[in-house]
Amino acid sequence: MQVTTLVQIAALVVGLALGALLPRGGVRLPLFSRDLLLNVGTAALLFPLRVGLTLLGVRVAHGADGGFSGAVDLGGLTAPWLQFLTCFLLLDFAKYWLHRADHRIPWLWTFHRVHHSTESLDATAGLRMHAVDFLKLSAVPVVLFGLLFDVTSFAMWVLPAAVSVGIVADTFSHMHVEFPYQNPVCRTLLYVFNNPLFHSWHHTRDAVLCDGNYANALPVWDVVFGSNVTQPEPPALYGIGGDQRLEHGLLAMQLLRRRRE
Repeated sequence: MQVTTLVQIAALVVGLALGALLPRGGVRLPLFSRDLLLNVGTAALLFPLRVGLTLLGVRVAHGADGGFSGAVDLGGLTAPWLQFLTCFLLLDFAKYWLHRADHRIPWLWTFHRVHHSTESLDATAGLRMHAVDFLKLSAVPVVLFGLLFDVTSFAMWVLPAAVSVGIVADTFSHMHVEFPYQNPVCRTLLYVFNNPLFHSWHHTRDAVLCDGNYANALPVWDVVFGSNVTQPEPPALYGIGGDQRLEHGLLAMQLLRRRRE
């Protein structure tokens, strides 16, 4: 819990600093914008849930107090690096399909649209989510490593490290930084690790015509499963429109109050 929290705080600080130094399109966002304050406030509101679910996940994954272990024993993976790679790939693959379901299943989208209500992207945008969205996302490692796979023999650092990579990817992909497609290095890295250009197209307001880029850390899932919608330049508008729009208030979003025009 402490490790992943520190990783997230460090990623946010670095992400906001880079957004100020290398802003997308040369346009700097306000230091304390409404969206930033709303994102951080949402994280604070959901923090008690995070603490409880993280502690539960660690206890379940490592069989604390003789608890239930997963159905598929992964004890044959003895090398720590292989344990880490396995956990990371399983987590990232599961998050891709959960995220895709968030956009394709109406009941799940009802809650996930809170995250898409932001109309400006910065490093804190990943913090904005509905409590239901947060609960099911937090359940992913519990289900994977408590019910499906037995990782009780894995090194204690492996699972927090795998989760931390996802946290860094989430922060990096939402940053308000320039990621020019014309740059050979950026173009090479575009489908290696989630990034601001790739993920910006997931937040385009024109999602009816351009719905995709669900990956958490590895864009390869979108390439393989046909959901890559990346364009050379970021979209002009973010957020959601029409009758899907929500009031921009801390409790209003959790209550799913629709915005009145």
